[in-house]
Amino acid sequence: MVYISLFFCLPAAFCQNNIALTFSQGHLGAVTALDISTDGNIVISSGDDRKIKLWDVGQKRLIKTINAHEIGITDISLSSDNQYIVSSGLDHKVRVWSTKTGELLDQIENLQESVQEVRFENKKVIYINSIGNIYHWDWQTDDDNKTYHWNENFSDGISRFLTIERSSNVFIGNFKGEVQVWNPHSKRLKAKRKLHNDWVSGLVYIKNQNLLVSGSWDGSLVGWDTKNDSIYQLDIIPDGSGVKDISYSQQNNMLIVTTTGNHAYFYTIENKHLSRNTHLEKEGVGDTAFSTTGEIGVVSYLNGDIEMWDVKNLKVLSSWKPVTSKATDFTISKNSGDIAVSSHEGDIKLWEFGSRKDLKKWEAHDDQITYLRYLTNGFLMSCGLDSTINFWNPSNYYQKHDSYKHTSSITHAFSLSHHLIVFSDENGDVFTFDFDTQLPSKVYSSYYPITSVTTNNSGSKIVFALSNRKIGIIDLTTNDTQLINADDWYIKSIKFNQKEDKIIIGGKHKLTLIDAETYEVIHSVDIEEPVQSTVFTYDDQYILVGGQNGVLRSYTNDLSSVVFDYSQNANDILQLADFKGKQVFLTLSNDFSINIWDLESNNKYGGVYINGETGWMVEHFSGLFDASESNINDLYYVANQEIIELNQLQNMYWEPGLATKLFTGEPLRQVPIINEIALFPEAETQKRNNKLIIDVTDRGGGIGKVGVLVNGKEVLDDISNYKTNFIQSAFVNGRRKERYIVPLDSINYLFTSEHLNDITVIVENTEGSLNGRGLTIKHRDNKNTAEPNFYGIVIGVSDYRGSSLDLKYAAKDATSISEAVKTSAEELFGTNRVKITTLTTDETEPQNQPSKENIQAAFDSLSKMMTPSDVLFIFMAGHGMSKKFNTGEEDFYFLTKDMITADIEEEEIRNNYCISGKEWLDWMKKMPVTRQVFIMDACNAGQFAETILAVRNVDEESVRLRALERVRSRSGMYLLAGASADKVSYESTLYGQGLLTYSILDYFKTGNLRKGEFVDVQLLFGNAVDEVPRLAERFGAFQQPEMRIPNGGDSFDIGRVTDQLKNNIDLNNNIPRIRATQFEEESTWIDELEFADKIDKQLLIRSESKNNRYNPFIFSPYIKGENVFQIKGKYHKTDDGINMQIKILEGDQIKHSFEILENDPKLLVDKVIFGVISYFNNL
Repeated sequence: MVYISLFFCLPAAFCQNNIALTFSQGHLGAVTALDISTDGNIVISSGDDRKIKLWDVGQKRLIKTINAHEIGITDISLSSDNQYIVSSGLDHKVRVWSTKTGELLDQIENLQESVQEVRFENKKVIYINSIGNIYHWDWQTDDDNKTYHWNENFSDGISRFLTIERSSNVFIGNFKGEVQVWNPHSKRLKAKRKLHNDWVSGLVYIKNQNLLVSGSWDGSLVGWDTKNDSIYQLDIIPDGSGVKDISYSQQNNMLIVTTTGNHAYFYTIENKHLSRNTHLEKEGVGDTAFSTTGEIGVVSYLNGDIEMWDVKNLKVLSSWKPVTSKATDFTISKNSGDIAVSSHEGDIKLWEFGSRKDLKKWEAHDDQITYLRYLTNGFLMSCGLDSTINFWNPSNYYQKHDSYKHTSSITHAFSLSHHLIVFSDENGDVFTFDFDTQLPSKVYSSYYPITSVTTNNSGSKIVFALSNRKIGIIDLTTNDTQLINADDWYIKSIKFNQKEDKIIIGGKHKLTLIDAETYEVIHSVDIEEPVQSTVFTYDDQYILVGGQNGVLRSYTNDLSSVVFDYSQNANDILQLADFKGKQVFLTLSNDFSINIWDLESNNKYGGVYINGETGWMVEHFSGLFDASESNINDLYYVANQEIIELNQLQNMYWEPGLATKLFTGEPLRQVPIINEIALFPEAETQKRNNKLIIDVTDRGGGIGKVGVLVNGKEVLDDISNYKTNFIQSAFVNGRRKERYIVPLDSINYLFTSEHLNDITVIVENTEGSLNGRGLTIKHRDNKNTAEPNFYGIVIGVSDYRGSSLDLKYAAKDATSISEAVKTSAEELFGTNRVKITTLTTDETEPQNQPSKENIQAAFDSLSKMMTPSDVLFIFMAGHGMSKKFNTGEEDFYFLTKDMITADIEEEEIRNNYCISGKEWLDWMKKMPVTRQVFIMDACNAGQFAETILAVRNVDEESVRLRALERVRSRSGMYLLAGASADKVSYESTLYGQGLLTYSILDYFKTGNLRKGEFVDVQLLFGNAVDEVPRLAERFGAFQQPEMRIPNGGDSFDIGRVTDQLKNNIDLNNNIPRIRATQFEEESTWIDELEFADKIDKQLLIRSESKNNRYNPFIFSPYIKGENVFQIKGKYHKTDDGINMQIKILEGDQIKHSFEILENDPKLLVDKVIFGVISYFNNL
């Protein structure tokens, strides 16, 4: 048995973190509203979950979540300076929030009508209520009369209004289908037109055409030339529904119409005529928003998806997925420590104690799970609206042990032990159930629905709540039933205390404590939100209460007073669980988060959070964290609105196995509380008069380096030379502030007109230990784009000055890569647009030897030739070393041909014969390109003369990877590193190449190229990551390459492969490859029994197994070329079974054939595999 406890060591003074560890996850449910900042840098969204989320457009990540309203959010809007958000809700409130901190700054409450639309206008808030009145709210003034009725005495029934920049006119649409033009200052009606037969739902004004476009719920789009007073019937919505809203993208002259039928239609408009682009039509659309220029658009869908678009190129820049299901219940096993959570969709998600793998997930029910508990015998029990009770066996990998099918949906349940399970169904009946006998017994029947059910600890009493304000008590010892009145609606929670002398009842409006013997009310308190869960602590000292809209409190055990109000909670609480003997309790929220709270204070200790379907993260209040292996790369930190990459704090705060340590009480290592670390400065950026203005404010960690990246590539690592004498506000609230002004001309060599350019500012603290991921703004460059060229530098060092370092294949690898890449690039870019410099120790000319001088000269030469539209390719093979200095700094070094030994301790040797990571980065920064490919097959171990392989090793792998990560993140390059894991990169006489080189050449020759001919960088790298481990396994080794993709980078092609190039690539390979099989039934020509899929799966299993070195073939479904085989077959059914004819082909030649007759399809597949293996074993 696992001893379940919780270990937390709370300091005397606890401060809420101002640095948050997070991941990008959308809303729980549909998106209700969208807005985008005028500069296109920030997107905000609201959802059915009553939250507002802030998204960083440049970084494509979530930066903040605000719990905004008690009931659904109707609209949201950003201020023009991005400092504030205004929101309106069905709770009859309008609220203003700080974008930076998420704090509520001001609000209007208790409005008579709900608000349908809000926006900022000249620092004021304008809102329209549900009956069509417009109000102005001057929320920043101290005057008593902050709000006034804007349209009083001159118009009513307003459904839409539109203000025009630098115009005194306001366009108003009303419920009658009229559009009016008003002067709001004189309150004079200047013009009006009846344009529709139903209310006006969308208005946009196209200034260069003097055209107002109006949409209505009657489905019509009408244009009004207000200058000539001409009306144009533009279109009727194709889906037959009404217009929900209209947006206009000035950049593309594109009108986007969303409909009540949840479609989005795209129109271009010329000469008062609309042309519909049928290729862009979308279904299931909820809302759209566009930046002021129309360059960036954002679209939400009914399923909760959010997409961000580059409007000019009609390309999706990023998308964010919603939480697709709601949690319903959770339970912790006292035997194993496993934690299970159930869902609204019928799934169970399970964290297995001690595991860092993704959550185990399975479909447990066909409908919502209503109850989930570990029983006293260790089994996991789940009840659902699909009328079943299922029992899952942890000892058998949670396979279903047994199941009971009831006659109707099971709505509520409670288990005291596996011998006493109580449940209610949708018919209003209450049953007891015994796990061993599997026999239910009805103990009560009602015409009214049951809303909650429980038992006392001894199992002698069942208590349940009815929807007619009654509480039922069944005494199982006497079979007596008693009904008492409950002074509340919809009672969701009933619990006994441990002594069984009190019952706490939680309903829609009240908490009621009653005597368990007399059923008299001891005390009752009103509560503002419906109660979801109540429980007594194990020592009966407190009553814990969780409800909707963030209600989480502890009360004294007599309900006379609140002990703690847990204001840090903002989620709906579904379930509460106390821990015996520990001063903590747990809560489950509908977004699957499990939070851990202190009983002796109002602080949160930490929590467990689910990302996507099965990823998870656990966090301790100190900042210690852990995550599932697949989820850890999705994590990052946010400080206010700035993103901090995980790797900056990971070494300090990552605690593998944290969840296990928390639940077993193991001591945790001491770390600085995360909010006490020296934070990097705050930065603000703007463009003005062809200059980039950067304001940097100290936040306690001092102001260190400030750098600038363009399209993910660092162009200025320190802009101190651009610092100004910013005296006007050199200190803000006692904090130092600096301003930098960078001319855009100094960084425009990397601008391209192919897409919007990202200008990113990165600031560090004084120590250089922490920096943000960067603030990014968009920049459009209108210069003509030059036709792209392809440049490459290929380096291979086999023959060093010292023979102990010599390698067998590094120079050959470089030559082979150079020839293949050059030939394919010429096919794509043109012969005259490809230039590759090859430097290897096999070259006879001194200028072509891989010395440091020659390598640097190659980089310097290319930096003077290249333009932003060009492509740069770099490949290097040889020895690499990582060195950590006494100062704590670390760097990676590539050893050039003049090295004698692997000793790089002397600075002179490093400077003259090694190339450091910093030097690589400096050289790369001079290259005016952002499409860059860097393949590094580096090593540092010697040669094994007596074996078939040499090892290219890199010491201190984590040091090397951190150095590589800086190169990747600051240079914007696609980076493929030859090895990770066991720290080696292999050469093998079996293949006659380094394994990484072999995998690249093999991809050119036989791989699944894009469209069958193009070399896509990401596909190329992905193939190497998959194939190299298979190649290494053939001789009992292990090698796992690593790929790095630039932040926000899109893949691109670097070559086109012809049949002639494939024939010219000579690979030393004697291992046959098998591509995807083809099988069909003789008469139908269809593989009705799916033999191809089943046989492919078995071939793949044998090819991928740990013992695949003994396998006589490699299975690669899409492979083509020489030494590639395919298994084909036809079959038909006979009285004796299935008769199958199998042929093994190489190209068009039949190399072998055989026949099988078998009645059992599974045995038939096994016999086919045996026949295939036998054939290849005999080759």
